[in-house]
Amino acid sequence: MTQTPQNALFNEEKLAELHQIASGNKDFLKKIAETYVAQFEAKFPELKRVVETKDHEQIEQLAHLLKGASYSVGLDETASHFQQLELAGETNEVENLEPVLEDIEHQMKRFAVEWDAYFNRLV
Repeated sequence: MTQTPQNALFNEEKLAELHQIASGNKDFLKKIAETYVAQFEAKFPELKRVVETKDHEQIEQLAHLLKGASYSVGLDETASHFQQLELAGETNEVENLEPVLEDIEHQMKRFAVEWDAYFNRLV
């Protein structure tokens, strides 16, 4: 079983599972990454806007959507940040969420580089 390093962006077990599902097909893996990034780029600005306006119902819905998408590509820490936002929306405790958004943005800057580096090691 692969051990995921503490500072790793991805859950390596999930990435290994994706690699196996794709049978090592880099185009398929690239499409998975592109689909995730497209969804993130479409929904994250909206999430930031509803955090700013403190629309707790929309925070909960958008965070839930992005949480699931993040888990599907092995971004467990990013998903846990979205879970934190989802819970904040659910409980209507929507103050001081900007640092969580900043952490997510930082992780997304690492996404493409680390995704490619991981799958290039396997091929």
